[in-house]
Amino acid sequence: MVKRGSGLFGGFAAFVLLFSGGCAVNPLTSQSDARRETVAQRDLLADAVRDVETAPWPRVEDVSFFSRITGAGDDDHMSRSKAVDIYIDDLQPQGARFYKLASDASANLAAADRLLVAADGALAAPRLSMNDVVMLESAIQALRENRQIYVSAAKQLEKAGEPVDEDRLEVIRDAYASAIRELGRSADALAEKIERDRTQNYAAPAPEPLYRKNFSGV
Repeated sequence: MVKRGSGLFGGFAAFVLLFSGGCAVNPLTSQSDARRETVAQRDLLADAVRDVETAPWPRVEDVSFFSRITGAGDDDHMSRSKAVDIYIDDLQPQGARFYKLASDASANLAAADRLLVAADGALAAPRLSMNDVVMLESAIQALRENRQIYVSAAKQLEKAGEPVDEDRLEVIRDAYASAIRELGRSADALAEKIERDRTQNYAAPAPEPLYRKNFSGV
């Protein structure tokens, strides 16, 4: 003799299994994992940008159009030429300062390589923001500034009679051009993915409700 209760329980268990697709998934846990992954990826990207923007001279300040015309604030403004002079004064040892310059430039380019890896890795992040693209654009601008300062400092060292390896300086120029180009490509890819995700979210049909809200036809 089969108990009626066991059949009812078996049917209910089968219904639950069918409804859940055979496994239990907690959407809150999945969302939490995605959020943590996004934060970690963004922190990695921000740290890599900070490394690229770190330079052995004071940060060069932008000058407003009004200040250029009037000359206001020239004494306090950190121009590129002032930054070059400060950097050259700090370079050691005398007579071999170009090789320290080349070492500094190589370290900056290595930081740019690490940033490129982080930026390309960010493409796989579940959530992207235009802030990520802005950070990359800031790093690209810093690389352009750094390249000019390193080249200008090398030229001044040469004028001062110190040995400068022109071939190595050309390699530094080319490496900066390549780093800027590759980071620009990565920034474009991030921006395109953000726009594509945004378009898909807007165009996607509304999901079917998990439960019916209108039971009048039951």
